[in-house]
Amino acid sequence: MGKKTTVSLGGALDIMNVAGLKARLEGALAKNLSVVLISDKVEKADTAGLQLIYAFIQKVEKNGYRVNWQKPSDALIQASEILGMQEALYLDVA
Repeated sequence: MGKKTTVSLGGALDIMNVAGLKARLEGALAKNLSVVLISDKVEKADTAGLQLIYAFIQKVEKNGYRVNWQKPSDALIQASEILGMQEALYLDVA
């Protein structure tokens, strides 16, 4: 297992917070490492937030690395299910 970097998603993965989160994700992307998204505190997520995460995952994978979730919250999983993004975000584990 190689080196990894982590990004905490905080409590709200929504349109009000995507600008700040995008900056943190870009910083993680610049490290050229696999990324662990710490998501246990996410209490709300919307389309904008999940689209940002999806785009981030695509960029990380394009660079040959992986994104893993650390303790995805129930709210995050539910939002991804409602928006039909669970599989795309790799949150479809049973």
